[in-house]
Amino acid sequence: MKVVLFGAGEVCDSFIKRLPSRFSILAIVDNNECLHGKFKGQFPIISPNDIHIYKPDFIILSCLRRHVSDICAQLTKLGLDDLYLPFPYDEESEIKDRKKQEAEGLIGRDLIDHIIESKNVNGSVFYHISLADNYLECRKKYISRPVERFLHIGSGHSLGVEIYSILRYGGEWTAIEPFPVLGDKYPLHQHVSMIKELMGVFNVPCRIYDDIVLNTNAESFRFHDNHSARLNYFPDKKLEDFHDDKKYDVCYSCAVIEHVSDIESFVTKTYELLASGGFAFHWIDLRDHRDFSRPLDFLKIGKSEWCEYYGHAGHFLHGNQLRYSDYRKIFLQHGFRIVAEEIYMKNDKEYIREVSFDFADEYASLTWGDLEVAGVLFVLEKPSHDS
Repeated sequence: MKVVLFGAGEVCDSFIKRLPSRFSILAIVDNNECLHGKFKGQFPIISPNDIHIYKPDFIILSCLRRHVSDICAQLTKLGLDDLYLPFPYDEESEIKDRKKQEAEGLIGRDLIDHIIESKNVNGSVFYHISLADNYLECRKKYISRPVERFLHIGSGHSLGVEIYSILRYGGEWTAIEPFPVLGDKYPLHQHVSMIKELMGVFNVPCRIYDDIVLNTNAESFRFHDNHSARLNYFPDKKLEDFHDDKKYDVCYSCAVIEHVSDIESFVTKTYELLASGGFAFHWIDLRDHRDFSRPLDFLKIGKSEWCEYYGHAGHFLHGNQLRYSDYRKIFLQHGFRIVAEEIYMKNDKEYIREVSFDFADEYASLTWGDLEVAGVLFVLEKPSHDS
């Protein structure tokens, strides 16, 4: 039985050793053009476009599972998908890959799309899983003590961050979303099952055996497991209207604050909800949300005019036109200590020069730093009583 192997990496070596004697290897296929014309042992490495020249009986994929769907799609385009012969995976290579991906923190949407269908009617769960990993990495960077109570402000259309974090890390998460849209049709059980399946695929440490139960009432959805990990979800609730007798260790927001019209009340409430010594992580997108390719164009519009036409559309557009230094000043004025400021996006210098000539009067004197910063993470601490 004449076959070609698709994939010339380390996994291929294992396949060559494991193939039964009835298989005769004609060549090894790889998408890396630098390998074409070379040999792996006695076997030539060829382009996928040359498979037909060898006239194999079957094509066996000698690669990691996360590449399988891409290669199968490629074979379909080449008209060779009927030659694909499934073959048992190399478990040792798969285990090494899982550990590598886990160590590199790559459990996220780009990786998972190749294995599990990531979409449901409400978007990608795995986008929110990658956010949860980013949150954890950032939290570890700035907080060394244990954290039990989390507040996610503006959880969006998915509770993937919270469910994933509860399964993996435990603790108690509260999510607030003033514009949930989905109402009581939210597929919470579906998210739980998808995330559990994902964790199984990547061997992610978590308490899979915990039974997460959904209860509903007029105010919130609540998850709880046998170890007291829980999720409280408050839809249709603005932060300013949210109350809790217990304080939070950490609060997060991601691309939320720029949508808030009353930023003073927002920051005051965040400070109030945090425990003494608690931390706030705010990722802020400072670009004009009407057109991200023109990130400063909204500064052509004066503050009063912007408030009149756009200030109450905060769930879609900016509720404010604040810049980097404005947020910094407000955080300090309300008692926060700024632990870190990480700029993660910058505006193009040529574009800044072009657009700044047309700014409204109140923005004409903005500093270069305020105009250049397009996205920033603020890490804030509520000072402890004894500091």
